Amino acid sequence: MRESADKRSRRTQRIIQTTMLELLCTQPMTSIKIVDLCTQADINRTTFYLHFSSIADVLASLQDEIIRHIFAESEALVDFTKPSDPLPFLNACTGVLGSYKHLGNFLRHGQDADLFLNGLKSRVTETLLSRYIKKGGSAVLGSHSLLLFLTAGVLDVYIAWLKTDQSVPFAVVIGYCAPVVEKGLQLLASNIRRP
Repeated sequence: MRESADKRSRRTQRIIQTTMLELLCTQPMTSIKIVDLCTQADINRTTFYLHFSSIADVLASLQDEIIRHIFAESEALVDFTKPSDPLPFLNACTGVLGSYKHLGNFLRHGQDADLFLNGLKSRVTETLLSRYIKKGGSAVLGSHSLLLFLTAGVLDVYIAWLKTDQSVPFAVVIGYCAPVVEKGLQLLASNIRRP
């Protein structure tokens, strides 16, 4: 019984998140009212408040979910001690982003896309830094800055690609970025303390 309730809860959260993204494609977050979101999502306000406390909470939960999915999809692909071809990880990341209905349109056209992306970049960077430190890496500013540079660069390239006609597959575009990411990972690996 608990599992089916969890599935319903996740499904309801996803509906709210998807509706939020759809609304953000055409209006700023400050103009979205919970009652309008609920109407569009075909839920009542009580249901909304069972899952979220505010409109901003919906976006934060979406960032959390994206990060969870990225690292669930690519757990084995990120090993700071043995840097390898970053393309599988990069493809997993963009595959996760592409799986969210309306996210691409929001990132292309939404007035609040930069705010959302900056939060996502920061949180992905912090997650990577935490994993790096667990592997013996140093938390010095240089490591954090390099991880932020790599994360922001890849996400910015993805957004720039979304704003094109997409006649060139993203796999080709990210292939040009992979050598830079690989060099960054090698720099990080060289700073890991070996036992």
